Amino acid sequence: MAAAFVMKSVLFRTGCGMDASLLPVRMVAAYLSVAAAAVAMGSVVWWKRRWWTVVLCVATDIWLLAGVWYYRANGLLMTWGAVRTITELHGFEDSLLAYLRWTDLSYPLLSLIACGLVYILPQVRVQRHEWLLAGIITGGLYLAGLTARLAAPLTLEERSRSFRAEENYFIRTHSPLAHFGLVLCNGAKEVFSKWSAMRPLTDKEHELLRTVCHDSAPQNAPKGHLVYILVESFETWALEATDSESRPVCPCMTRYIETHPVLYVPHVETQQRYGRSGDGQLITQTGLLPISSGVACLQYGENTYPNIAHFYPDGVVINPYKTPVWNQREMTLSYGFKRMVRPRGLLNETDSIVIARAQAYLERASEPTAVLALTIDMHTPFSTVRGDDPIDSILTPMEQAYLRSTRYTDRQIGRFLEWADTASVMRNATIVITADHNHFPQEKGKGFCPLILSSPQITTPVRVEEAYQMDIYPTVLHAIDQRNYEWQGFGIDLLQTPPAIRTISTREAYAISDKLIRTNYFAK
Repeated sequence: MAAAFVMKSVLFRTGCGMDASLLPVRMVAAYLSVAAAAVAMGSVVWWKRRWWTVVLCVATDIWLLAGVWYYRANGLLMTWGAVRTITELHGFEDSLLAYLRWTDLSYPLLSLIACGLVYILPQVRVQRHEWLLAGIITGGLYLAGLTARLAAPLTLEERSRSFRAEENYFIRTHSPLAHFGLVLCNGAKEVFSKWSAMRPLTDKEHELLRTVCHDSAPQNAPKGHLVYILVESFETWALEATDSESRPVCPCMTRYIETHPVLYVPHVETQQRYGRSGDGQLITQTGLLPISSGVACLQYGENTYPNIAHFYPDGVVINPYKTPVWNQREMTLSYGFKRMVRPRGLLNETDSIVIARAQAYLERASEPTAVLALTIDMHTPFSTVRGDDPIDSILTPMEQAYLRSTRYTDRQIGRFLEWADTASVMRNATIVITADHNHFPQEKGKGFCPLILSSPQITTPVRVEEAYQMDIYPTVLHAIDQRNYEWQGFGIDLLQTPPAIRTISTREAYAISDKLIRTNYFAK
């Protein structure tokens, strides 16, 4: 039983790439933790009720397989936030099944062998000193691992890389069972936080907040439409990729960037946490950042949020999802839109229908209108679009399918951009094309998303190499001539001349935003 758990832990760590970035001392700490958990788990075969061994094997297999699939899909390890959003997977089961591998059968196979041996071998009566010995070995191994971890703590640079640096360090240097314990602990902390008093903003946080939140001032009425195309899982490497015949994968958007005076930011670092698409909408539409645990649109959907859409007499969200996800109905109103358009049939709608609906709505609009179009065909498992486009064979099948989906979505957006160039109703319009979140881990050129912004405020091409997702909100405020709005967001205006100076770090922005959302600050 212990040997089976060790082998499954090695498979899990290999499948999630957990050992690739560990120092030797940290790796020793990790496998001492695995060994301690293995001894503890192996002791259950001494129990008289053998069915408990089967239950434990099945439970650990479910946890390990869920962790591996989640990592393949998101490039992240399972957290309480991820577990909490499991209800949002309804209707998207194929997105996880697409990451199933034949090697994953090793987990239940090892459990089957272990359980078989437990039932075949004769039962033994365990003496008290044997239980004590197992406890001593487990505790000794864990203390040895703890000593190794203390010998190689995270550096200051490593802590600053990610808001989850400490959590990731714990996960990578502990066994999967300890990882499961951490998830349960974080769940308990979230439940407790609902009844505990929210810590007020510190004096420093109040000072920082005053730099981005000021007294209300007269607003200019919008002169044209605002079209926000939030492209599912859109990454810059796909926008700039070419196929095996050296043709651009995204010829329409590439040509638009080259021939129009737009702001183009190729490397936008996304800042979603556990809510993925839900967090992406929150950041781009309100300028706030996700909360530290859970998902704001699910827990605080009734809040009052600052937003861009309220400037417009009319506003609509074009939602392609037939299954309700991310509390979209309530958040449509919370983000300042007047209504949401949902699919008319029984299935999700394709990007061609989403973009066509947005165009039709704008053609009928008699006054400035905000339209948020949510695309879907670039959602995992990238199976909506099939074909034999000559994509580079060096790429994995998943990456090839992703690029084919990207090419299809680019074609739909291209048709809209061609119409917008000549339509009289789009003469003073602002068009924003960006992603809700990334898909691939931030390595080998992947993981960053683009921002393409066209506006009457932009008369010459502007290129900014790097930005954060929170910078999109204040930049769009500038593009629609609303720089007097009382809430400017935590980011910087990428159109400002001379370039704006960042006064709030991402870590400070996350901390303050968490408090603003949990206390419904903007309702006061």
